[in-house]
Amino acid sequence: MLRALYLHKLHKKLGARFRPYGGWLLPLLYESILSEHMYVRISAAVFDLSYLGRIEVRGKGHRRFLSRHLTRSVERLPEGKCICALLLTEEGTIFADCMVYVLRGRCTVSVNPLNTEKVYRRLAGDAPDGVDVRDISEKWLCISVQGRRSAPILQHLTDMDLSLLRTGFACEAFCVGGHEAVIARTGYSGEDGFEVLVPPDGAYSLFDSLLQVGTHQHLVPAGTGARFSLRLEACFPLYGKEIDEETDPLEAGLERFVDWENDFVGKAGLLKRKEDGAKRTLTPLKIDGPRIAREDDAVFFRGELVGRVARGTFSPVMKQPIATAFLHPDLNRAGTTVEVAIRGKRYPAVVARKPFYFVKR
Repeated sequence: MLRALYLHKLHKKLGARFRPYGGWLLPLLYESILSEHMYVRISAAVFDLSYLGRIEVRGKGHRRFLSRHLTRSVERLPEGKCICALLLTEEGTIFADCMVYVLRGRCTVSVNPLNTEKVYRRLAGDAPDGVDVRDISEKWLCISVQGRRSAPILQHLTDMDLSLLRTGFACEAFCVGGHEAVIARTGYSGEDGFEVLVPPDGAYSLFDSLLQVGTHQHLVPAGTGARFSLRLEACFPLYGKEIDEETDPLEAGLERFVDWENDFVGKAGLLKRKEDGAKRTLTPLKIDGPRIAREDDAVFFRGELVGRVARGTFSPVMKQPIATAFLHPDLNRAGTTVEVAIRGKRYPAVVARKPFYFVKR
């Protein structure tokens, strides 16, 4: 049975159309994916990300313990930072991707809903005496504001100077709209943005207040349709599509999230894969044609099958279909021309530079 978001009734009242994802019934769109996507690129939009899993790790030595499971160490990070990291299998493939908030006396790990239970079981099952691992997904919800005007819009609801979070991937615990909250200046849209962790009793007022401010500041509610298309434009891989337990960070282009000096689970397996050399790599494609490539569509180079599409969408900014596909590393060069078979017809495509779209903060 699908789970409904805590704010499901509010989303329904706002006219959301829903679709299932990761065991949840989520807003797909309110007006249209295209318009919500462009609001983020031009102004701002608010997303309900409460379906993401949140796991809290605290206690003596909790950072050292957590760092052993992450490809990046949090042991020496100052409080108020958050980082993207990976958990690997012993073989060096991607067990899960996550965002880690480093707070006073604890770390909060945010994961894809597909991975919440297995990440919790792994951490809780390996935790030493004195380290407490808890699933706090129902105690803290996540509301995200993404877009160029996200900072001035959110600033209306807090006394804290958000310019103090100038650096991307910074977080602080303080009050928003009269409720205790954790705000991180981060997101997967390719724009400036914030993710706000707030208790359930503060979620409705936060979301509603953002919409009220947004009537004068050009902010709209947005669904998973826009979130996923924004994410693809910014070339952030999605678990279950581009990354999974059959894919390693090298193939997915995520070596930047691997700290080779850190001693983490799966390091030996990943080192062996690095020595052997990647046989495929996640490659961005711009498609010349009207059709959107779908998962597993075939990719050809000089008439030969060379790979499969991982994910595709229409890019509102570039005004053409874009996709990612796993191809041989030799083909992952900007300007290389290939063909993508979509619904029985081959369309020309060109390898693009990563990301398709990004704004330097």
